[in-house]
Amino acid sequence: MKKRPFLLPVLGGLGAGFLNGLLGAGGGMLAVPLLEWSGVRGRRAHATSLAVILPLSLVSAALYWWRGWSSPLLALPYLPGGLAGALAGAWLLPRANTAWIKAAFSLLLLWAAFRLLTR
Repeated sequence: MKKRPFLLPVLGGLGAGFLNGLLGAGGGMLAVPLLEWSGVRGRRAHATSLAVILPLSLVSAALYWWRGWSSPLLALPYLPGGLAGALAGAWLLPRANTAWIKAAFSLLLLWAAFRLLTR
């Protein structure tokens, strides 16, 4: 793994946390390229980004809940499918070609951008 300046992870974490806190998602889109730039490749970068995003998401969710902006009860119906999807994705990652994963993710981002721009 390449040695990068200490400031890169700090600023990257700040950016990822800001995106997660402001948008409710998006920190991984910043974390994966920064991890790759730091020398973490492919599947390891994707998996490591989850270790970065989990605590950031928990902090954001706790603050939103504390302010009364979210409710765990509203999230509850989504958890079984979300957990099954997480298991399926974690099972698929080591078996899938990372080029296909990047292409699928790119299409997902384009679709999300289209939806945001047309609403």
